[in-house]
Amino acid sequence: MSEASIMIVEDEAVTAMALKRTLTNMGYSVCGVFPTGEQAVQKAAELKPDLILMDIKLAGKMTGINAATEIRATSTVPVIYLTAFSDDRVVNAAKVTGPFGYILKPVREQELKTTIETALYKHAMDLHLREYQETVRVLLNATPDMHFLIDSENTIRMANQALAKRAGKTVKELVGSNVYDLVSSGCLSPRMAGHAVKPGQSRGETFVEQFSEHWYDVGIYPIANPDGKITKYAVHIHDITRIKMMEDQLRQNEEFFNSIIDDVADVIIILNDDGTLRQESPSLNRYLGYSEENNPGKKLYNYIHDDSLEDARKLLVDIGKNPLGVQPFDLTFRSADGRPVSIRGILSDHSDDPDYLFDGLVLTGWVKKELK
Repeated sequence: MSEASIMIVEDEAVTAMALKRTLTNMGYSVCGVFPTGEQAVQKAAELKPDLILMDIKLAGKMTGINAATEIRATSTVPVIYLTAFSDDRVVNAAKVTGPFGYILKPVREQELKTTIETALYKHAMDLHLREYQETVRVLLNATPDMHFLIDSENTIRMANQALAKRAGKTVKELVGSNVYDLVSSGCLSPRMAGHAVKPGQSRGETFVEQFSEHWYDVGIYPIANPDGKITKYAVHIHDITRIKMMEDQLRQNEEFFNSIIDDVADVIIILNDDGTLRQESPSLNRYLGYSEENNPGKKLYNYIHDDSLEDARKLLVDIGKNPLGVQPFDLTFRSADGRPVSIRGILSDHSDDPDYLFDGLVLTGWVKKELK
């Protein structure tokens, strides 16, 4: 930790000079020596030292504790107190400022070095932890999903903005409250609040639940302390209502599609751009004499007679050049017994048509009666 910049706040000139000499010999940089708390507050803001050695008893109206309080209100710089007093009253008064150590006068060199190195290391770790916590906070608030942390007493220990917004509260108001307050207010279901989780349960739970006219994908995950004991649970709630609605719409479309194509006498085929069959009319196999067991494959070309292969390929190329267009066709298909079957109709592109029932290329054909 050499090269660290240290500020000394000490009103005894002899002690201050001795400290400066010792710190310099240890490899530290002393950015300033000041006798009063008022100067310490001002110079700490200007010089931005890596650490402050602060005597508790100082010249002037401000004590070292008062000065440290003001400095720590706007800075994270670690403060180590120097004091000739070790009674509980002084120590308790200094505790509230979050000091990184105490050194009793007269100062011993080894104790000084050890305390400074420990303080600088602890401060560096604190900064890393704060950065990590800020990163987690930003990530949690960057999603519309609700995230919160509860302990074994059902107390909310952390919550993101999405949950706070749903609850009509601030994150600060949520932290420390009982999660079942959100159940009582209709914000969460009992299961979302973890009512089914047994104390100390080490197995996570995931489930889908309909609640308050919405569908949610919920995950509840245990968190262990360093001793391996489960003490908290992280809860993730993702609104999947839109996905459910799309699934229902797709199911309804499929049912409607099947009801149509099962009753029509003509051929209806849904294709991908490359000619792969997505869903074909049963009438196609009926007219051509195929069954599920002996159908020729999953591509339109597998059903086309050799005489019409080039026309079929050209048909797909032309429709690709004209998105949402319509192309007429007259193709010869091959039946299961090798007989040519002529089908005439239209191929229309509905791949990006939100108003159309089917998604893809739709081939609608009529079998020429004379060739059936």
